[in-house]
Amino acid sequence: MDRKEKACGFCGTEGLDVGYLVDGYRQYPGGRRWTRTRLLICAGCYTAGFDPETGCEIPAARKRPRLEWRQLAGRGHVMDPTPCAACGQSVIRNSDPLLKRVTCSLACDSSLSRSRNDREGNKGSGEPCEACGEVITTGRADSRYCGSACRQKAYRQRNTHA
Repeated sequence: MDRKEKACGFCGTEGLDVGYLVDGYRQYPGGRRWTRTRLLICAGCYTAGFDPETGCEIPAARKRPRLEWRQLAGRGHVMDPTPCAACGQSVIRNSDPLLKRVTCSLACDSSLSRSRNDREGNKGSGEPCEACGEVITTGRADSRYCGSACRQKAYRQRNTHA
C-alpha cells in the first residue's frame, strides 16, 4: 500500500519516519468534555514526556491546550517498530492481544475495514428479499432482507398477524 505522509498529532512535525501511537484526550472547540483519542506522535514529543535521568513521567510536557496524551496504546511490552497495515507508516506501540492489527490512525483502521467488507464474500446472500422479492446484493452472506426498510416492513407484518 502507499505510504502517506504523516504529521505528529501533538506538535505538527511533518514527515514522521517512526511514530509512537499513544492514548490521549482531546477537547473539541466549544466542548466542555474531553474525548478519548489515539494520536501518532513524533519521537521528540514522546521523549519530552519523560525525565531523562529518572525515567518518570512529566505531565506538563504531555499537555497542550485541548490535547494531552497519557501512555503508549496497548497493555503489554513495547513492540519494535511495525508498519501500519493500511499505509505502511512505522508505528511503535505496546503489544496487546486485543489490538489485532497495527494501524496508525482511525482513518487507516476504517480503510482496512472498508476494504475487507468489499471482498467477494460480503456481497449479500444472492437470494430474494423476504419482504420485496429483489435479489440481495449487499450486506452479509446470510442476510434475509435487502435493507432496513424491508426488514422493518417484515417486522410490522409479523406483529399485526400475531
